[in-house]
Amino acid sequence: MEQPCIALGYRWFPTAASYHIERALRTIGCAVAFVGLGEGERCGYGETTSILRVVESMTDIPDFYLWIDPAGRYFPTEIERLPIPTACYLIDVHLGHWRTEAARFFDVVFVAQKDYVARMRQAVGHDQVYWLPLAAADDVHFDHTLPRSFDVGFVGNIARAHRQTARQRQLKLLAATFHVNDPYRHYTPSEVGLVYSQSKIVFNTSIAGDVTMRLFEGAACGALMLTDAVQNGLADLYRPGEEIVVFNDDADLLDKVRYYLTHDQAREQIARSGQARTQAQHTYRHRVQQIVATLTAPTLRQVAPMRTASAAEQAAARRKIYTHLHMLDALFDQEQAAGINPALRLWHALPCLVRRTLL
Repeated sequence: MEQPCIALGYRWFPTAASYHIERALRTIGCAVAFVGLGEGERCGYGETTSILRVVESMTDIPDFYLWIDPAGRYFPTEIERLPIPTACYLIDVHLGHWRTEAARFFDVVFVAQKDYVARMRQAVGHDQVYWLPLAAADDVHFDHTLPRSFDVGFVGNIARAHRQTARQRQLKLLAATFHVNDPYRHYTPSEVGLVYSQSKIVFNTSIAGDVTMRLFEGAACGALMLTDAVQNGLADLYRPGEEIVVFNDDADLLDKVRYYLTHDQAREQIARSGQARTQAQHTYRHRVQQIVATLTAPTLRQVAPMRTASAAEQAAARRKIYTHLHMLDALFDQEQAAGINPALRLWHALPCLVRRTLL
């Protein structure tokens, strides 16, 4: 069967899961038109460009549109008016209630965290909401067969927002006791694979009980994955104690690192099992196959609530989304188009201005 053409919208940057998904879509034969927010060497469109106008100007109209979170300062304008089916992939659904508003603009909703499927179905009012876990990119996350010189490896976000979390505290404990890579520097996608291929153990801890990309990436590179105990379908993805190892608190974390560093056979057996599971079920090729199967199903319906919502309801939802994404220009454009007087426009924009200044 011929693969579909997908218009793909996201804020481009090379370490994003979105870019891994784009490459995987191309790998399975889909035609992909990038219609998101360009940056650096990647050409794209501005944050206020109408996606309806973009699609209408294309020589070959796409079969579907897919928007991928995290969005940066990008949410597709006039998405509710697109004549083709639309879908979104909400990755950080565990952070920020604005994503519930965003989901209502799309016919199909994929969420990365299993525990949020039911509540998202309730919020959007239809059943075209599906669990789509994160994954490993098999073109960068694989065992490079390097000496495993790091006791523990970690690549991830240690930004200001994470400075007071368990992640920061536990990384300090690990670095004080074991040989760890530099967790504070930026790594390219290919460097992530190299770090994990040089690590005996990859440490993972969530921010809000989420199943992270790191879990799949470390396992794909052949390291033992040591992760915090979370829900969100973790036990459906890997067998704890056989394919990954779970820790409960700081003391348990340190004890398990010590144990598996001194029990090579046990560590390597679990690592091999986790890697095999990842390669068989948890790459982005597997994920995009699920996306394509869902979007090409004959039962697909165009049921985004915002397709039939009033102009006032659409504007209120967008105002909330734009505020959380710091999309000040888009917010001003919307208010001006609606004929709102300048004083009220400024009042509506004030929360966005504050967030953009402080965050």
